[in-house]
Amino acid sequence: MKDDLLGTSVMGMNCPKCGTLLPAEAAYCPSCGAPRSEIEHLVRETERAVIQALTAGTAALDRAAKDLQPAFDKAVQTLRPAVEAVGKATNDFVVALTPAAQATVRVAKEVADKTVAAVKPAVTKATERTGNAVHKIREKVRTGRQP
Repeated sequence: MKDDLLGTSVMGMNCPKCGTLLPAEAAYCPSCGAPRSEIEHLVRETERAVIQALTAGTAALDRAAKDLQPAFDKAVQTLRPAVEAVGKATNDFVVALTPAAQATVRVAKEVADKTVAAVKPAVTKATERTGNAVHKIREKVRTGRQP
């Protein structure tokens, strides 16, 4: 990959002056005549320039991160009380709502129990009547009587 960045490849390298692919055995660039030793010198200079640029870029990023760190710390310190207040408010809401939710469940159960108690006698009576009617129909079917 380093060779690709510097204009060289497995087959040879490109002349940094004109860009022509240099044959591996060539002592001079076939297009512009630049001597290979000069080309190799330019390649080494390019390598050094790339390394220096990467080093300078890394140092600049490190300095920027160090410069920004206090701002990040201040933002966290500023936001922390608000986040904690939201957490406390949420907890207070849950604590306040819990008795009401429990009362709602209790009342719903009471309503269900009372509904069952109120409807049960009528359902029982209807079940008995239906059972009696079924019994009478079966009896008539067995005996062959018409109503």
